[in-house]
Amino acid sequence: MNRRRALERLLAAFDKDESLRAELETRPQAVADRFGLAPDELAAVLERNVAQLYNWGVHALLIRNFAGFNGIDLAAAYRIAGLKKGA
Repeated sequence: MNRRRALERLLAAFDKDESLRAELETRPQAVADRFGLAPDELAAVLERNVAQLYNWGVHALLIRNFAGFNGIDLAAAYRIAGLKKGA
């Protein structure tokens, strides 16, 4: 499975599944295995690195929902990472 698809499957479920969010905190490798995430992908999710998700081509609406659910200012995160608005 390509990087984008695995991450998008996880992010699509993230805001809808409380047990998934809890498992991600307590058993992150189990979640990574279930969704087919590589170590760097899991790290980006655990670190809430929305700029990296964007750089990998993850769908912008999924990133927006993930950021909002986690209280991340998406525009600020992109600015800090050196990404331009609308890039």
